[in-house]
Amino acid sequence: MAFEEQFYQYIKNNALLESGQSVLVAVSGGLDSTVLAHLLHATPGLAKVGICHCNFQLRAAESDGDEQFVRALAAELNAPFFVTSFNTNDYAATNGISTQMAARTLRYAWFAELCAREGYDLLATAHHLNDNVETTLLNLTRGTGIAGLTGMAHRVSRAEGPENAVVIRPLLWATRTEIHTYAQQNNIAWREDSSNLSDDYARNFIRHHVVPLLEDLNPNFLYTTERTMQRMRDMAANYAFMLQQIFTSGDETAAPATEYTIQKQMLLQFPAPGQVLLELLKKYGFDPEQARQLGEHLDHTGLELVSETGWRLLNDRQVLQLTHPDHLPALEQVWVEETDLMVKLPDGNTLFFMPSERPVVYPDGRDTIIIAADKLQFPLHLRPWQPGDVFQPFGMHGHSQKLQDYFTNEKISRLDKEKVWVLVNGDTAIIWVVGFRLDERFKIVESTHKFLKVNRIWR
Repeated sequence: MAFEEQFYQYIKNNALLESGQSVLVAVSGGLDSTVLAHLLHATPGLAKVGICHCNFQLRAAESDGDEQFVRALAAELNAPFFVTSFNTNDYAATNGISTQMAARTLRYAWFAELCAREGYDLLATAHHLNDNVETTLLNLTRGTGIAGLTGMAHRVSRAEGPENAVVIRPLLWATRTEIHTYAQQNNIAWREDSSNLSDDYARNFIRHHVVPLLEDLNPNFLYTTERTMQRMRDMAANYAFMLQQIFTSGDETAAPATEYTIQKQMLLQFPAPGQVLLELLKKYGFDPEQARQLGEHLDHTGLELVSETGWRLLNDRQVLQLTHPDHLPALEQVWVEETDLMVKLPDGNTLFFMPSERPVVYPDGRDTIIIAADKLQFPLHLRPWQPGDVFQPFGMHGHSQKLQDYFTNEKISRLDKEKVWVLVNGDTAIIWVVGFRLDERFKIVESTHKFLKVNRIWR
């Protein structure tokens, strides 16, 4: 099959393009991206094909020459052309990252901005089979999980893509040799990047020295590795599906986006819970070392970890609780006047204060209380509970108890405790531990003639 036919077949088989879509091609001026620009320009049915180029100012006059070459290529193909320049070394130094990472961050942010501004549906990059195999070998040398052995995806969705760009890689099936042969047969000119000859970069070392040795052992090394990566992709998909089925029931489904609960009993059914934790926690910003530590110390109740994205994990008795700091209530107070019918808490919950008749059935005190209104001294106020708070739990016949002890007896986790509010009388006595228990002192008795109903509505 001719090279162009394989190209179109790969696009069709993987649903990379649809008729009427517009594509922005990232072109460096090198062999691979120049060939991709020619191929996409000749692809029938596309609304438009644009070309964009980044000048990273890393190779002085050579970088400027690349820009001029790509500008001329766009003119030859009658394609819209977009170019930008970056001071890559300064960005890398300022952010404490490598030059390669700086260049990647800068270019993908610009690509996404360009696609949105100019109305392109997709960004096409010229990664090919050699790139994919080299990436997997790099991941192996650095240490990796299952995802690091799957290689690059031929399509990255908007939710997963760098800076939310939709990326397609239509040449991921082709080897560098096949692309080179096609360019020569079709008289396609390109620019050589002198930095590709240097072994200063780890990828170049693998490209120049490791892959050739492996091809000596197996002339079909690139293709057999691609088949292995496909098996790993299939296994990763099955693994993710299995974990989703196991860990998205009960509390997990009901939890809001800023909270997540992992049942330890389910976790401990796995032979290697630390590996499962790595897969479950990586989307919250926890690193492999944190997952390993937690997996080895699941019996250490009270252990807390914080991810680089701000998620906080508490190893509680029966569950692992994840909470984002944005979800914790603010440390502030809300005052309640006698005429107030509704107040809103900073955590999003709402309390309603309404006169009531003597109840036939008393509420359980979790979401609703009915209290003796003649014992209230306004203004009341709502605040987060504090260490040292004492109340008289309803049903304990006037015995006082520290809130801390009450929470311990009720097996309330540390993270849940941080979200507890109390309704306090004007004389500083706690009326209600909101969501848990009424105070005995404010219960209705035979002599009570005025009643107030307080009802909490969850957000």
